[in-house]
Amino acid sequence: MAAATRIPPTLPECDDYDGAILLDMRCYMADLHNATTASGATSRGLPIQVTFRSARPPLLSYLCVHCPGLNFLRTSPMVVATDADLVLFRIPSNINASFDAQAWDYFLYRPRSHHLDLLPNPYPVSFRDSETALLSRQDGSWYAVAAISSWRPVYEANSNLIIRWDFCLHLYRSSDSEGWITMPMSLEELVRDKLVPLPGDVAEEVPYHKTSKTLTIGGERGTVAWVDLWRGILFCDVLGERPVFQDIPLPMPARGNWGRLLRQCEPNYIRDVDISRHKDTIKYIEMEIWPERKETKAPDNYLDWVRCKSNITQVIPAGWKARTWIMPIPVGSYTDWQPDYEVEVQDITMDTSCDPHQKNLLSKLTGSNTMPTLQKFPMAYPTISIDDDIVYFVYSNNPRHVERFELVIAVDLRNKTLQGVAEIDVQKCIIMPVFCTSEICRYLRKSTGTPEELKRSEKEAVKPTHKEDSKPTAVHVKGTGLQKVACE
Repeated sequence: MAAATRIPPTLPECDDYDGAILLDMRCYMADLHNATTASGATSRGLPIQVTFRSARPPLLSYLCVHCPGLNFLRTSPMVVATDADLVLFRIPSNINASFDAQAWDYFLYRPRSHHLDLLPNPYPVSFRDSETALLSRQDGSWYAVAAISSWRPVYEANSNLIIRWDFCLHLYRSSDSEGWITMPMSLEELVRDKLVPLPGDVAEEVPYHKTSKTLTIGGERGTVAWVDLWRGILFCDVLGERPVFQDIPLPMPARGNWGRLLRQCEPNYIRDVDISRHKDTIKYIEMEIWPERKETKAPDNYLDWVRCKSNITQVIPAGWKARTWIMPIPVGSYTDWQPDYEVEVQDITMDTSCDPHQKNLLSKLTGSNTMPTLQKFPMAYPTISIDDDIVYFVYSNNPRHVERFELVIAVDLRNKTLQGVAEIDVQKCIIMPVFCTSEICRYLRKSTGTPEELKRSEKEAVKPTHKEDSKPTAVHVKGTGLQKVACE
């Protein structure tokens, strides 16, 4: 992972913006102040300061972290998860930090109340950022962090048949003093193996579920969705008395992606799943991408054939198409997936009267002032907007006539139009884009009063109800007919 950069890009003012943002998950190291700045201390007693800087998409918003005494030469502070206006992020606790959880400090950042909480370290538990979800409760007065890890198969006696998968659910709630708790869980009657099976040789090499991202649905029982972008989604009410997992497979992969599935390529390259702002719909997108190719075909008429033109070469230009699906919440069954839009790149129109700066960014790719078409751009890594039918794609290339160049391109799939273009800060040495959607600005717009008043309001918020504060008990899961069995 590249070290954090120290020169954040300048962002245009957007004080009146209350829509969803794209939050860069790689933090900058910079001593900046604004109305969201919060201060605290690391586990080693070092002062730390965090500031949020917002931008209208497709520009990326970001966090600036200032921590005198820590030299981030090897690794960067990273955003782990967000919900409402809360942000969970981590920083290395020392300059030689490894990827073990013990070497990181986890902080909860509240930009509205200018507050920074240091969480208890989960060690010896360890989990990946993509496996971790954040839940804001009672308007941020308390919060929970949930993660899953340690997937392992359990085989039928004297056979190679997998009968279930065991794993762990880790939970931290700021409303009690128990710290991190870990619950063993089991997933039985493997639904997706029947509905969207993997070939035998692939199935033997990959776990049943590999989380690519998490979604916070929330609600009374604190529903979280763990998304495996190749296979399916696990839903769980993590704040319920007996957490239960519901397994919902994703729709069948498109024909052009069967090979990617077999090779277990990075699914983020062509897929994304997100939730609508009102948290009443799950949205899913899949791209099919193809390079330029040549095809031969028989001539259409006798004269061409008799003149020995038996094979005619046809050039198929590079391109892509995207399909979207939606599913209502609360989730019932995988059969609830409904097709939404299907768009091919050549269908997307570009307004020649668009912002001059954005037009210059696009023209920069061709080295001329001619407005290019999107079909000429290799685009991937779709990110679904939680607000509307916008999807953000990433263009990444190193053309001969310019230096390394990366763009976020916003496309309205409903109207098949280009909505905006923004350049990505390439000083972070991006291997793949790392940003997520967030609602922070909507909550900041609702904020009123001084920082001291906001802090006082947060402390005086109603404490969690008895129902939400009940202690979870682990259960086994049997496919879609879920049977609760308390763990020992």
